[in-house]
Amino acid sequence: MAIQIEALPNDIAELKRLVLAHAKRAEEKSRYADELARVVETLTEKLSEEKEKYEALQRLVFGSKSEKKAPYINPKQELLFNEAETFTDAPQKKTPTVTVAAHERKKTGRKPFPANLERNEILHVLSDEERACPACGSLRPEIGEERTEELRLIPAKAVVDVHVMKKYGPCPCKACQGTETTPILQAPGPAKIVPGSRFSNGTIAFFLTSKFVDAQPFYRMEDILARWGVDTGRSTLCSLAISTGRALGDLVTAIREDIKTSPVIGMDETTVQVLHETNRSAQSKSYMWIATGFKNKKRLIFFHYHPTRAGNVATEFLKGYSGYLQTDGYSGYARVGNSPGIVHVGCMAHIRRQFYDADQAANGKGDAADMLAMIREFYHEEELLRARYEHNELNEAAFVGKRKKLQEPRLQHMYEWLIARNMRVAPRSGLGKAISYALGQWQYMIHYLDHSLLTPDNNGLENAIRPFVVGRKNWLFSNTPSGAHTSAGLYSLIETGKANNHEPYKYLCYIFDMLPKAKTLEEKLALLPYRLDPASY
Repeated sequence: MAIQIEALPNDIAELKRLVLAHAKRAEEKSRYADELARVVETLTEKLSEEKEKYEALQRLVFGSKSEKKAPYINPKQELLFNEAETFTDAPQKKTPTVTVAAHERKKTGRKPFPANLERNEILHVLSDEERACPACGSLRPEIGEERTEELRLIPAKAVVDVHVMKKYGPCPCKACQGTETTPILQAPGPAKIVPGSRFSNGTIAFFLTSKFVDAQPFYRMEDILARWGVDTGRSTLCSLAISTGRALGDLVTAIREDIKTSPVIGMDETTVQVLHETNRSAQSKSYMWIATGFKNKKRLIFFHYHPTRAGNVATEFLKGYSGYLQTDGYSGYARVGNSPGIVHVGCMAHIRRQFYDADQAANGKGDAADMLAMIREFYHEEELLRARYEHNELNEAAFVGKRKKLQEPRLQHMYEWLIARNMRVAPRSGLGKAISYALGQWQYMIHYLDHSLLTPDNNGLENAIRPFVVGRKNWLFSNTPSGAHTSAGLYSLIETGKANNHEPYKYLCYIFDMLPKAKTLEEKLALLPYRLDPASY
């Protein structure tokens, strides 16, 4: 607006008043503009945040359960990676490879059936009439054979074994009259994991394998048994599981204590619902805590039920422990991670997930893609070094030294990248949250370089959680705390067995037969899956 000079007052005091009033209005307009700009910036950030949430939800609903980085895919076709709590698809088995000249290629065709399966030969021949030559009538000579294999399953059936234990009376001779201390003898019956049970050890092993390995809830098993003509309620199956869990108590306790001697421990937790818990509603969340470790470089897995997610659960479990503790960024681990003697180690997979989410929200066009590329290269080098170590090309000291020399500069480069972008990225954006999370975890992340048993992430532990999570999708909840504790113990034994190459059903059958015969604690502990050779039974 142009100033009309003629309209200005000649009085100096009045002129000063007008100038001050104009300056005040200009200042107010400037403040209003600044405030409006801040509001616009805040609303823009909120809009961006809500957009990211919406796109994440779209990926969750419509996307595939994969986090593999490929050329950008529409958000509706790509799932936001979740932790074991939601990522329950079975892991893909590696395709076998065959070596050919100059390179490896994936093996194609059918896999043969395992050599250890029973084989029955069924001979197929032509009749003399079919073999006859149409010209002269002579039988065609046999020149060879062709073999094909087909798998035939024999459906399960219920069989009742009647155990007849013979009884023997006292010796009838006159010399023994009145001298025998045991007038009647009886042949012993089968040694049972649950004394007095109507079910064989193998049958109980089948029940437990069905639930804790195959995620078959007991109410479905009740229906299956009914089709076989066996009327057994789920309450009976639950009682069997609890009784068996008590019988296995020494083994489960040993796993827990042996984990606490491991130089490296990983910890995580997931939810479980327990309906009848004292002073808590049926809808309350309880937690299954999981710890992994090593004994003589053999993997141990321990499940522990607790009603809460409080950090003191981890503190109590690790009381007196000295070594490395690897976890995600949950604050409940912070206190125990800073305890004397414990070195807290972070998880690169959780850092990566934050940037993966940010990259998806940005349609693959933002800075998050740069960090994902750096992490891919980081993991590639880690895999190459680990392979050399596992193939005995490097001893333990050489592996740790080479890894530190190679990976420490990469981690430093990533850290500098995070610092450079931290101040110029909106903190509430997906990328801003990813950077903030990574910087908060970086001091813990770098410790993974210090020990050969440490890996960049806690994915091995989350893989151990997955069977429990898959099972939870089917059976939904535990009825009582005792049931939850039993589940924890059975998962501990079964998953530790699987980690040490034991077939679950076969292993349970064996230890159920042997445990009742064990006379000492040492004889019992010899049945632990990391002490027992799978080829020995």
